[in-house]
Amino acid sequence: MSPFHSLVILLIPFLLSSIVTSYSYNDLKLWCGQTPNPQPCEYLLSKNPNHLHKPIKRKSDFLKLSLQLAQERALIGHANTLSLGSKCRNQLERVAWNDCVELYQQTIQKLNKTLDPNTKCSQVDAQTWLSTALTNLETCKAGFYELGVQDYVLPLMSNNVTKLLSNTLALNNNGESHQEPSYKDGFPTWVKPGDRKLLQASSPASRANVVVAKDGSGKYTTVNAAINAAPKNSNGRYVIYVKGGIYNEQVEIKTKNIMLVGDGIGKTIITGSKSVGGGTTTFRSATVGKF
Repeated sequence: MSPFHSLVILLIPFLLSSIVTSYSYNDLKLWCGQTPNPQPCEYLLSKNPNHLHKPIKRKSDFLKLSLQLAQERALIGHANTLSLGSKCRNQLERVAWNDCVELYQQTIQKLNKTLDPNTKCSQVDAQTWLSTALTNLETCKAGFYELGVQDYVLPLMSNNVTKLLSNTLALNNNGESHQEPSYKDGFPTWVKPGDRKLLQASSPASRANVVVAKDGSGKYTTVNAAINAAPKNSNGRYVIYVKGGIYNEQVEIKTKNIMLVGDGIGKTIITGSKSVGGGTTTFRSATVGKF
């Protein structure tokens, strides 16, 4: 079992036991009726054994309840997907299934982040993370169709998580127009001063933490080797300077704060050849991807 398979459930200290439990059946019908998918909302919440028949007074309370329900069902969906690994009949089914396991993990992480009170996310942040969570599950499904193996394992993964996520998106969106980000020195103000200075530097490569070079003049000869050796918990940007050359490799970045700097277009070239035709889903086909 790969590391991401075992990571997910340990990250949720505030899960099922904290679900809002104070609502009545009439409240559920009223609030769920305001969502795009009222049936799974009403059915699944009414099956919660801990409810105390108290009214839901605010939309924010119902949004939190809906987020927790989506989180609960996503955990169940992830566990169910993991259990289906042994049912894959061929390599193509396994490839699509493997993507879904990781995509479910990423969905749960986005829900965790949205619900965590320490995150203090804005409405815009929540909408972005929930959109990502929903897109992840659509990408999971698309992988089976791309590889032409949607007839066996995919139906076994069917659940209401996508509908529940659609409900949370609708509840979180007040229909208000969101303010455009402000800029400073040509960069959005959310770009940290240190990052702004690095991007404005005449030669970011001069500030590199490590150098990659095909000719052996750097510390590493492949981009993946440099990324794999990068610190896992760097507070600042970890700059990898990739000297001119053709690097035939598929680069997957799983570490935060990695910055790749090359010698320019046509000089530093990273090239890969994965494709759906070769048995890889679109999700995994990027030559350089952040996972």
